[in-house]
Amino acid sequence: MRVGDRDLPIVRVMVTPRPDAPPRTVAFNGELDLDATRHALVRMRGHFVTIAPRRSLAERVLSAGGYEAIAFLELENAEYEGEYWLPAYQRFEAQAGFTSTTEARSIFRIISRYRQLAVNDTVLIAAGDTLVPMPYTLNVASGDALASFDAWRSDLGTLGRDARSDDFDDIAPDTWRATGAPMTRFRVGRLTDAVRFNRIEGLYTGWGVERRFRDQWPGLVLQGTAGWAWSEGTARGRVSAEWSRGRSRWGLRAGRSLDLTNDFRSAFDSGSVIAPIFSLDNYDYVDRRFAAVSVVRTLDHARSVVRVETGPAHDAYVPRSLRRGVFPADSLFRENRGVREGSYWRSVASLEWHPDVNAEFMRTGVGGQVTAEQGSGALDYTRIDGRLSARKNRGPLTVAARLDGGIVFGDEPPPQQLFELGSTQGLQGYDYKAFVGNRAAVGRTLAMLRLPVWQAPVRVGRWFLPGVSPALAVGAQAAWSELRGAGATRANVELWDPVRPTTDGVRSSVTLGVRAFGGALGLGLARPLDRRGSWKLRVDFGQLL
Repeated sequence: MRVGDRDLPIVRVMVTPRPDAPPRTVAFNGELDLDATRHALVRMRGHFVTIAPRRSLAERVLSAGGYEAIAFLELENAEYEGEYWLPAYQRFEAQAGFTSTTEARSIFRIISRYRQLAVNDTVLIAAGDTLVPMPYTLNVASGDALASFDAWRSDLGTLGRDARSDDFDDIAPDTWRATGAPMTRFRVGRLTDAVRFNRIEGLYTGWGVERRFRDQWPGLVLQGTAGWAWSEGTARGRVSAEWSRGRSRWGLRAGRSLDLTNDFRSAFDSGSVIAPIFSLDNYDYVDRRFAAVSVVRTLDHARSVVRVETGPAHDAYVPRSLRRGVFPADSLFRENRGVREGSYWRSVASLEWHPDVNAEFMRTGVGGQVTAEQGSGALDYTRIDGRLSARKNRGPLTVAARLDGGIVFGDEPPPQQLFELGSTQGLQGYDYKAFVGNRAAVGRTLAMLRLPVWQAPVRVGRWFLPGVSPALAVGAQAAWSELRGAGATRANVELWDPVRPTTDGVRSSVTLGVRAFGGALGLGLARPLDRRGSWKLRVDFGQLL
């Protein structure tokens, strides 16, 4: 290591825990970089393991279900006064999930940076064997002390801006790695491939299989899922092959899916699973058979992603199979909206800039996406839509904004390609899909001010729960749409009965309320601004704008 005008010899030690350690011993597994001259730690990277654990009943049940949890650690020390190695950067990351069931993982991440360290050069003389385990006591500050601290040097979300969930994949357990012997697992890519519930399918159950060739054919993955919609009496599923090479990923897939037709959705919106059980299904659907070849190219160290996909498709209308959910509500399920049926060749190209930035989530900065989709055949259209998101945290204040817009070209555009605007598309003071158009735009903003109360973690015995961290929230939304062309007007007739109007200018609404747990849970009121209207109660899960 070159430090100033000096060369420091570094020794890398690969640490593997001994199997004969006492049961329940927590040990480190990974890399240690040591200053060979002063025998001091320079860098540490790896994960913790438990030797021969005596597991509880709950742990055995979770393990039988394929549950895995790994605690990763990375720390770097910096040289001070040309003599001492002291902490500079530390990252602790716990990743957990039912990896034998789905690819999804939950992540808990703590990142710390140390600045302005003062060296205490008092000499301490250790007596006896320094390798004997020493008892320790974890000291936790009082709730008042934790809540009163407000001297953070970085705003929320700044330190973790460049951290990614796959940063530790090279030292992860074998089942998580992209290298090694070929592996076959029976699992699905996402939970909704295994179980979901909606007014079209009723209860859907399915499963999948995955073959990762790893060292036998680096980057090649084969996947397949299949399932049955019990109320609809329909089989759905897909097969795919993906080959990753460098920054490119080539793909081939085919199947039958129940695709969502809602517009301007959030980045991670793949439909609702819980709400339809309570007779609330704010989505519309198209039954789509498809086959496609695709290529995805990552640019500029994941700051931009380009995707191109093309192949045949067939859209079909599918009626609701259920009139209400498991727990009946005051109103019945809506009928699915209109779809023009037909076979066509579908091509999609998209460019994402800063794909990790989303106004509804914690990543700060500015990001965007532009997508162009073209259909030719029985369904003939060209659709272009884009999104621009921004989020900024400054002390207790969070400001987020998002702008969506799109246009559909074609003499006879299919109704499923029109834009529909309403409460689920950001115009929260209005009804569900109140307006329609083949040209549309929606702008929305949100400001949250965290209150200086209940911010400290809540201690329950040996456990800590997140602080409630309440915040005052105010949001504003504006939307515009128009129908241009006789074909678009005819498509609107196919879409709804009775037909939905355009916005006839700009429509706007406002939201007021309180959010908690970092904005993840909200309770508030919404009403239109451009006309007289009553306030509507809203309960939001997630940081919806």
